[in-house]
Amino acid sequence: MKINLASFNPLAADTAGNTARVLELLRAPTPKADLLVLPEAALCGCPLYDLFDDKRLLAQNQSALKEIAKETKETAVVLGYMDRLQGQSATAAAFIYKGKITKIFDTETVDFKGQKLQIVLDAPENAQADPDADAVLFAVARPYLKGNVSPRLDALKKFAKKYAAPSLLCNLLGGGDGMIFDGLLAAADKKGALVLLGELFREQVLTFDLTAKYESVSYKVSVQGELFDALAFGLRDYVHKSGMDKVMFGVSGGIDSAFTAALAAKALGGESVYCVSLPSYCTSDLSKTLAGQLARALGVNLEEVGVMPVLGAVKEAVAHIVSHPKDATEQELQSRLRTTILGALAGEYNAMLISTDDKSECAVGSFVLYGDAGGCLQPIGDLYKSEIYELAEYLNRDGEIIPRGIIERAPTSELSPNQKDEDQLPPYSVLDKMLRAYLEDGLTAEEIAKKFRVKAAVAADVLTRVNQADLKRRQTAPALQVSAHPFASVLRPIIKKVNL
Repeated sequence: MKINLASFNPLAADTAGNTARVLELLRAPTPKADLLVLPEAALCGCPLYDLFDDKRLLAQNQSALKEIAKETKETAVVLGYMDRLQGQSATAAAFIYKGKITKIFDTETVDFKGQKLQIVLDAPENAQADPDADAVLFAVARPYLKGNVSPRLDALKKFAKKYAAPSLLCNLLGGGDGMIFDGLLAAADKKGALVLLGELFREQVLTFDLTAKYESVSYKVSVQGELFDALAFGLRDYVHKSGMDKVMFGVSGGIDSAFTAALAAKALGGESVYCVSLPSYCTSDLSKTLAGQLARALGVNLEEVGVMPVLGAVKEAVAHIVSHPKDATEQELQSRLRTTILGALAGEYNAMLISTDDKSECAVGSFVLYGDAGGCLQPIGDLYKSEIYELAEYLNRDGEIIPRGIIERAPTSELSPNQKDEDQLPPYSVLDKMLRAYLEDGLTAEEIAKKFRVKAAVAADVLTRVNQADLKRRQTAPALQVSAHPFASVLRPIIKKVNL
């Protein structure tokens, strides 16, 4: 028996479009197989949020199953869709063959051409095999998280070996409001050897023959390479599903905008990336030089628009109210004017405006609301600053892509003369460890101070910044989620003191 595993990238709530693509796969002359397996949520897409309870979408899914059933003559289909279970909306799978639809809400074993196939809507580590099953098919929609591909493959192999049954995995593909689904396709034989493995982050069809013998394969992608590919795919899918094909953002000669540029060039091609340098009286010549070097290395578009004329005009306009703005006021004004210019240019070029803020900055509030945080997406919003440096070194492993001058430069927003991020915060090599300890491990200020040998006042200040910054974080664009603790799922109360 031949089984086709298809990585499938649906558009959320586009039942008609998703159905048409399923039918295309069924009607394709090659590769021919007895069974086509598509992932959980293939018909409805993911995430759906409020639409998950929409009766119209539910009805569309039911009609789509009947339409697909008419095409299942020689080839059966397993695909995910949405249904109702005990009065509640639920993801489900359908086994469809010769017009008959068998609905599956958790797991079900079906008889098909002399084989017993167990279909499971859960991860291998959470499932149990039917002892009579000749093979187990996992149709799932599990988001990508950094470093989680190898553990998922290990779980599949462990399951296959434990139950002595060939085990196949078909995961959803696509980006959805910050979530990234990697489209992982894999198969392990009954001895627990990995014998089939697809390429992540792309649509493809792999064929597994239950009667054939295969050589074992291995997964050899580095964590950094896997993460970079995930972010590039997530960015590309978000932009394209939003109906655009270009992005625009400001470049400063710093590591965040440099890595964002490299990421965008990978995702969309350099010709579709528009970088804008927005110098003020605080901007050094080095920043301009490094921005130029970066643009040439990546082949992206680079323009320069000075903010001083606009800054002067705004200050003059409010002079009868505030004749001498505070330093902080003028710093934030620079950032907001830059975003205003970027927004205007993005509209002119029909490009998506994106933010270059990282997770460390978002955590402690080192960004300007409606300023540098402005945009439709934060591609690196779930990466700590130290992780971005690691990824930059990974990109430069075979030659300089991100200029060394950018990597070695002290982080600065250049909103005031000679400003450095470390003037008010611990070095990022320490700060990121403190943030992880608080956000992921739940340590107190006292515990953090002791663990990382920092002053108690410094630890308390960092944690207070994290909590107070939630007011701003709630008003920023969604970030591509690659960790188990993204700010999309970790909302902090706005409090003046840390009493935990």
